[in-house]
Amino acid sequence: MPGSRLPAIAFVALILFAHTVVASPDAPVAIDVGVVVASNEGTTMDPALSSIQNKLQSMFNYTSYRMVDRLKRTLSVGETGDFRLPGNRSMRATPVPAKENKVRLDVQIMEGDRNILSTTLGLTRGGMVLVGGPSHQKGVLILIISAE
Repeated sequence: MPGSRLPAIAFVALILFAHTVVASPDAPVAIDVGVVVASNEGTTMDPALSSIQNKLQSMFNYTSYRMVDRLKRTLSVGETGDFRLPGNRSMRATPVPAKENKVRLDVQIMEGDRNILSTTLGLTRGGMVLVGGPSHQKGVLILIISAE
């Protein structure tokens, strides 16, 4: 019946509209940090990384990639969140004001009390940045930082 399709079409239109809504500049930011250990020990590709396998292999010259942790926090603009990383390291992230559908994060990576990286990341909400970092075990840490 033609009338029975209307609710389904309206539902699909509502989903499409809801997905394209632009967040306000001061909306909370959901930060997701994937912690990966990359090395040349073996040839393992963690199945959790299969969707970004090509990106990892094109950016970093390692044969093995293993997801060791996944950390999530939702922060307000100006609020700082701490993310514990392996090897007595941590990452601090603070959302700062951004325009339209963008996210800006002030990020610090610390080793104990020593700051080893300070930067501001800019990405589209839902986007991702890969940060190749400090050595760890027989490889390096790679942080997969996404924000929505």
